[in-house]
Amino acid sequence: MKTTKMVLLFIIIISFGACKKDSKGEKDNYTTVKESAAASECLAPANWFTIVNNTRQTPPPNEGPTSVFANNATVTNCDFHQWSWQKFLWLTNEVNGQPFFMTNLIQVNAAGQRLNPSSGIVLTDTAQASGSTDILKTPNYPSGVPKSTTVYYSIFMDKLMYGTMLKYGPIAKNDPTKVKDIAFPVGSLELKTSWIDASVLKDPSSYFVTQGVINGVKTKVALLGMHVVGIVENHPEFVWATFEHENLAPAYDWSKATPTTDAPVTSTVDYPFFNKASTATVTNITSGNGIYTDVFSVYKYGVPVEKAMKGTHNVQLFMQTSQNGSQNLNNIRTINQSVKKQLTGVWNNYFYNGSLWINTAGYNSTPAQAALLDSLSYDLSNSAPGKLTRGSVSAYNITMETYVQVGFNPTSIHGNSVSNLVNCFSCHNTYYKSNLSPLFISHVFTGYVGDLQGLNRKQIKDEHVKDIVKQFNLRLKLRTKQ
Repeated sequence: MKTTKMVLLFIIIISFGACKKDSKGEKDNYTTVKESAAASECLAPANWFTIVNNTRQTPPPNEGPTSVFANNATVTNCDFHQWSWQKFLWLTNEVNGQPFFMTNLIQVNAAGQRLNPSSGIVLTDTAQASGSTDILKTPNYPSGVPKSTTVYYSIFMDKLMYGTMLKYGPIAKNDPTKVKDIAFPVGSLELKTSWIDASVLKDPSSYFVTQGVINGVKTKVALLGMHVVGIVENHPEFVWATFEHENLAPAYDWSKATPTTDAPVTSTVDYPFFNKASTATVTNITSGNGIYTDVFSVYKYGVPVEKAMKGTHNVQLFMQTSQNGSQNLNNIRTINQSVKKQLTGVWNNYFYNGSLWINTAGYNSTPAQAALLDSLSYDLSNSAPGKLTRGSVSAYNITMETYVQVGFNPTSIHGNSVSNLVNCFSCHNTYYKSNLSPLFISHVFTGYVGDLQGLNRKQIKDEHVKDIVKQFNLRLKLRTKQ
């Protein structure tokens, strides 16, 4: 009897241990966002923060044939994130009391026309790329304080990119087939920046504030966000990096969502673009919604995630895409932390929200890479497993891609999938009016071509939106067949 009891006890212990192991094993078969471990860190070198005569002197990043980008076999995910941060820091070096980008780049409008910012940054454009009615405003409080104000946008180019646009624009106007496979040269740079009347901010001291001219009226404006878009060796598609102020809108709470339901978005504090008395849903971040405010960010650092049931566990997973989401998120997180520890002044209130590029391994010349981009055409943004997008495959800026974070016509957040992901290449690709060229990746270039054709700025914008819709439908048709 005693022996029988011992055997039974042994069986129970083994069974209990097996149950515990199975339960743990179930969790080990997937990696949640929270549990994903960092294999390495992506850091910011100390020389980026060298101070000379009380001003930061960040050196420009190496982008050419001697850079890390010259070898597709050894370049890393971290290298692109380091380029992004270093480029931003270099652009914000102080020169004669102003950041470098304001004193050394050329301000243009969406038609490629050169502007004169001598009295302040010229601000007239309010529509986001996704649609003529997609504008962003601060909340409309019942008291009227602070007043509801619209976000404005400006564009800057370096001399190299501007000169290339002037060279090839007339050719593209007369015969777009003659610019097929032609790309902007290494070093080409374009910035898109978002601004707001600084007087509506509760604490403008944490923003970079400068003189602007809004529709002809001099106004102190605060910088909200910046796209840093540049050509590096082996990447004629541009590297698309984005930065924004750290306190603009709340983040979607994935812990409250399920695989079949969205979580309503609320906040206990006011943000510049969210009233704490509001409750937001996917409608607030959908193109053409007519709400214009109370927005929120969905994917941290542009890394897409999703909810799933694993046994009885409601877990958050990295979406299966062309990029290892865990690696990308960790590299952005660690380089942001590294910069935060070393950077001082107002620019320390801005953070890097990710970047996007294409894997060009195996295409070892600019003509070959240009041909690759042309072959991908309007499907350049495809981020399904095995495709070529790398980095933040849902890259966005809360002030510039507010209404396409979960696709062009989403009905929910939980229902978003890799086939519906939107990123920079969804709009910026080589396809333009059925013609192909890496030059067409720049909307300023296509806007300039439209200007040469006699279109006004409204017509250029309408043509641009029309082309985006056409490309969306072409992608939908293509992916339905796959």
